[in-house]
Amino acid sequence: MGGRSWASARRVILGTVASAFVASCRHAPSAALLVAEPVPRVKYVGRFDTSDPDHPRFAWSASTIAARFTGRALHVHLKDTGSDQLQVVVDGTPLGVITTNPTREDYEVASGLADGVHELVLSKKTEARMGELQFLGFDPDTTVAPPPPAASRRIEFIGDSITAGYGNEGTGTTCTGAMLALENESLSYGALAARALSAEHVTIAWSGKTVEEMAELYERTLPSRPSSRWDFTKWTPDAVVINLGTNDFTRGDPGQTTFTRPYLLLVQRVRALYPRAQIVCTLGPMLTDSYPPGAHALTRARAYITRVVAGLRAQGDGQVTFLEFPSQDFANGLGCDYHPSRKTHRLMGEQLSATLREKLGW
Repeated sequence: MGGRSWASARRVILGTVASAFVASCRHAPSAALLVAEPVPRVKYVGRFDTSDPDHPRFAWSASTIAARFTGRALHVHLKDTGSDQLQVVVDGTPLGVITTNPTREDYEVASGLADGVHELVLSKKTEARMGELQFLGFDPDTTVAPPPPAASRRIEFIGDSITAGYGNEGTGTTCTGAMLALENESLSYGALAARALSAEHVTIAWSGKTVEEMAELYERTLPSRPSSRWDFTKWTPDAVVINLGTNDFTRGDPGQTTFTRPYLLLVQRVRALYPRAQIVCTLGPMLTDSYPPGAHALTRARAYITRVVAGLRAQGDGQVTFLEFPSQDFANGLGCDYHPSRKTHRLMGEQLSATLREKLGW
């Protein structure tokens, strides 16, 4: 059964529950007549376009669908404009991934489970450039229970390929085969730090983008649609981690003004949206002073970002700080196209989680 039938059935069930609640109130002389709010059956973490509330669309890395269900098996219905992979976790145990494509909508996410209530987490491990998905519902033979509660801690990440986890499952700099299977945001430094801190996280990252380009995409729910604007009141983070600048130096030194102007505007935009958030401006681990030749990319990027941070702190913003990830050690392995390996991501995650514990008292 498709997502349309499941959504219709869900509305009938919720309507029946609401009617029964109102009827019971009529028999209680002192009870005020209340309108029952529908119990949510699915929890969404990330940027979801809910203009069609029964069939929300999503694209950014780490966009997550969570639910509780009863049954021994579970199918999910998804429509994709491209090809993506979603990490499947049931009852806290990773069960592998599902790979989507534009010609298919029905995917088995679990089978052979024990009887009882199970908890599902589906998380998009590939980045937005791979495709835009639409959630159509779960298998109609499955009873969906209220989802797990939201975490009390929240972190937002803004970045490029490093934050998206590009190539982190590759075993060397030259990767063959589909990049689809070699990119895993759930094993990126941000996801690892968030799990270590028991925090929900949202990732806004796209490979190859400069600071200015990401500042534009940051405003969007669906990044490939310029008119798709995110409502920032829907989700407020305790911390925002920015890891941008690597792509600005790919052709040499962009110049202090060219770099710092969009960087400062982005940080100021984040501060305006989240007045109480801790903002961590990070650098690394791919920049070095040896490439591009003569650019002194690492030294200059450090100087430019710390200048922005120092200026904001001098103006009274004591909740913006700088954190540098060490240049990656090739002895720890490399991912595709010289990107951080899984071990480097783990080390970055440990460094970041320690910083956030200190700054936020977590």
